[in-house]
Amino acid sequence: MEDIFYLLATVVILKGLVGVLQGLHYRRYLQREIHDVPYSSSPMVSVIVPCKGQDFELAQNLHSILDQDYKDYEVVFVTASDKDSSLPVIHEVIKIFPSRRAKIVRAGFSEERGEKVNNLIQGIHQSDRKSQVLVFADSDCRPHRFWLKDLLKSLYEPDVGACTGYRWFFPRNGNFASVLRASWNGAIASLLGNHKHNFAWGGSMAIQRSNLKSTNLLKYWEHSISDDFSLTEAVHNASLHVHFEPRCLVSSHGNCTWSELLEWSSRQIIITKIYSRGLWKLTFLSEVPFVLFFCWALGKLVWLLATAVSTVNSEIVTVLPLLILIGIVFLLSSIRGFLRWEMVRSLHPEEKESLDRDWWGYLFLAPVVSTLTIYNLIISLFSSTIRWRGVCYDLKSKDEVHIRHDTKKNK
Repeated sequence: MEDIFYLLATVVILKGLVGVLQGLHYRRYLQREIHDVPYSSSPMVSVIVPCKGQDFELAQNLHSILDQDYKDYEVVFVTASDKDSSLPVIHEVIKIFPSRRAKIVRAGFSEERGEKVNNLIQGIHQSDRKSQVLVFADSDCRPHRFWLKDLLKSLYEPDVGACTGYRWFFPRNGNFASVLRASWNGAIASLLGNHKHNFAWGGSMAIQRSNLKSTNLLKYWEHSISDDFSLTEAVHNASLHVHFEPRCLVSSHGNCTWSELLEWSSRQIIITKIYSRGLWKLTFLSEVPFVLFFCWALGKLVWLLATAVSTVNSEIVTVLPLLILIGIVFLLSSIRGFLRWEMVRSLHPEEKESLDRDWWGYLFLAPVVSTLTIYNLIISLFSSTIRWRGVCYDLKSKDEVHIRHDTKKNK
């Protein structure tokens, strides 16, 4: 058993070293991208924003979308119902920008696909046909003023089918569950980078209108609840790739409770299982050794200390190698967390107060983040049902979903 333990420790340490090297490579990529020149042309853009309910600081989020430093774009707000509680806020924010072209579309409901995906499809149909680029944004996110310019920077490169950013959660009051959510989400954000295996994220992504046909995107969305994973598959199957633009890492504000955290994180993993089985398996292979090592190591540590105390054993120094081993693994995970934290500070200097307050979450919560992920993975093994903003989805496969409307509201 000792040999197995030290073999496991070796695997986890090597994984940690690779993670640190990847983090350093990510930082170099980020620094290069930050200083890159934005796209010089300004094709007409339609920004499609699906809305449902009252997101945290919804007015400020929508304000940032309507206040982009970009010449020629329209904003299409889409709700499933004409009685949605977000509509009064949308109307008020539109009034602030009388010169901005904006419209509100009622999408209705579909029994074949997710509500958000249905909103996006109807938004595309109602968008200006003259727009050359379609951009998709989430109502719970707040992009910076040059977001549109940055998102289009690499969109016209020959092998790029879509461009994407991602989100970063900024807790409002720094409660533990919210900080853990930010750390959990940050670990996923670091999977995106300067490679051709990126996945799109629905709250900050762009595609040329001409690529709608070449990727057959609307066909992929026909029976899907995942706008981004389905878009990723459509792009990859068209022999194109998704470009990640780090400057389009948009902020998402607010807090969450423990129950909201568990449900939200499990939903992400269940969707991943259905729409990106390879990534789901990779998550399993990545997180299980780390959590297993920590549980085993802490168990050994407790047993050694208890034995030393109960036998008044002077050989307590035998604990030292184990402590060093635990320390090395923990240090490597903390370094990678620090690199993520440093990256976000450079991208979002306006969030300095939040980041400086919650720094400990990014540096020290890696074991808790991995434990939460294992919980999510276990849930996903036994369930393919999710609840999302008041709707329950039974995911039979990526091409088949059973929809049940629910009274429980989810974000």
